[in-house]
Amino acid sequence: MVTAVAETNHMQALALFAEVLEYPEPDIAKTVSRCEALVAEQPEAAALLADFRAFTRLVPLGRLQEIYTSAFDLDTLSDLDATLYPYVGHHLFGESYKRSAFMTELNSRMRTFDYVVERELPDHLVVLLRFLAVCPDEELAGEIVHDAMIPALVRMAGDDDADETQPLEAVSGREVYRRLLKALRLVLELFPHNVVESEPVGSGAPVQ
Repeated sequence: MVTAVAETNHMQALALFAEVLEYPEPDIAKTVSRCEALVAEQPEAAALLADFRAFTRLVPLGRLQEIYTSAFDLDTLSDLDATLYPYVGHHLFGESYKRSAFMTELNSRMRTFDYVVERELPDHLVVLLRFLAVCPDEELAGEIVHDAMIPALVRMAGDDDADETQPLEAVSGREVYRRLLKALRLVLELFPHNVVESEPVGSGAPVQ
């Protein structure tokens, strides 16, 4: 049984993940530490966050900002070093009409709760995390998490067979943030999965 305290911690953790996944600011290590504390009951996710926190204290802020930009920039897309482009719809549907329909549906449902997205597209990972942190509709939140965000994160962060024994300072910039996204996926996987009969958000087969 999920307690009210546990649920509150979970929502706060999602809001903090949103901050951590923004362009790095000087106090990022403190934000990561707060998030880490809230997911302490999920040892693997907490450990990945702890590694990332240590990395943010090891490298200069300017270098971390360069790593962030490179990791999430679509222009860096290649077969050898795939981008972590932070738009869920892109990973589910590619740049197609299905992604446009997905974003339109997201906007509509968010506006139902007076949540207005400004200066970003509604399928941006940070936008979705901030919406989930305040969304009062558990059914909708579960739908967004399990039908959209987790499948997209699997595509972005890969499977669980990746070698994560190397310290972050010895790996690529993309790998630094890939592990952070894996921590997010692990946290989201514990999100309540409500079975609904309605058409899911942005229904349609993901791109292959």
